[in-house]
Amino acid sequence: MSFVARRTGRFDAASVVAIAVLSAAVGAAFGGRHGAAPLPRAAAMTSLSHESFAVCTTPIDSAVEGFFILDFETGDLTGGVLNQNTSKFGASYRCNVLKDLGFKAGKVKNPKFLLVPGLASFAGTAGGLMAQSVLYVTDAATGVTVAYGIPWNAQQAAAGGGPMELVALDKAAPRGGGAKVQ
Repeated sequence: MSFVARRTGRFDAASVVAIAVLSAAVGAAFGGRHGAAPLPRAAAMTSLSHESFAVCTTPIDSAVEGFFILDFETGDLTGGVLNQNTSKFGASYRCNVLKDLGFKAGKVKNPKFLLVPGLASFAGTAGGLMAQSVLYVTDAATGVTVAYGIPWNAQQAAAGGGPMELVALDKAAPRGGGAKVQ
């Protein structure tokens, strides 16, 4: 049997099937991971901003991710996690970043922010109460950045309820050192 038709340069149907079966057999023989540890999962985080909003996605635990949006006009950082059973937002989050970033009430004019997710592993008792990610919010004019922890309890999230408050963890000010969030 010829795998390639010599004159046309094309594969016939039987040749395509034979190549597919042979490729699968070679893959199973040499690429199989029998008894080996499973491959690690990749964490895909995204972040995008426009004139009035910044959005990002970030892993919450090994099975779900969260979606967060920062409104530049109000300073409201809100987000949610889709419930895997209902396909609705089961957990929701809210906080206002203006005070944490040092803005004075009523004095905010056209602020611009950056919103970037990051991975985190919290030790001790906080480890069981926080997601495996943090949100970094930066004032684009000053560089002041606040890291926010994401409270997480899968059972509580499945039950729904009102929005949970994001937790201001720490604050960094590149022009003058780091100051703690109070």
